[in-house]
Amino acid sequence: MADDWKGHEFEALSLRYQDQVELLRTMTQVDLRVFSGFLTLQLALGAWVSRNPPGGGLPRLGFLVLDLVLTGIAGKLLYNNYRRRKEVVGTLMNLNEALGFAQPGVYLQKRAINAPTTFRPWWWWYLIGLLAAAFGFAVILLGDPAR
Repeated sequence: MADDWKGHEFEALSLRYQDQVELLRTMTQVDLRVFSGFLTLQLALGAWVSRNPPGGGLPRLGFLVLDLVLTGIAGKLLYNNYRRRKEVVGTLMNLNEALGFAQPGVYLQKRAINAPTTFRPWWWWYLIGLLAAAFGFAVILLGDPAR
């Protein structure tokens, strides 16, 4: 199988590079959809509960459990994407190395095409947003029932 690509290494690396870049784009779109969908749902639930407060303790507990489950699922989806993103970025860095983009003198005389970079995860910002939204909903839900 590896012999099939002999003489076509650049094409193989190029295909893999394009595939990984597209995967990274798709993962970013999924992250933004999960996060924005979660925030939208939190705002809608918070607005509805603030206008229609649940009567007793059991319905409030049910809403709180539902919200915590939604927060956990959104968090798990975003965390799994964060871990997968690290793998994809590692693959892209390997491809950059194999293509000579990270090595000085291959394409440019004194420097590499790619600037040195570091992994910049959004996971922690997403987590802060998830927890803040869940906390805000809990405050609305468990706030003054005499309104």
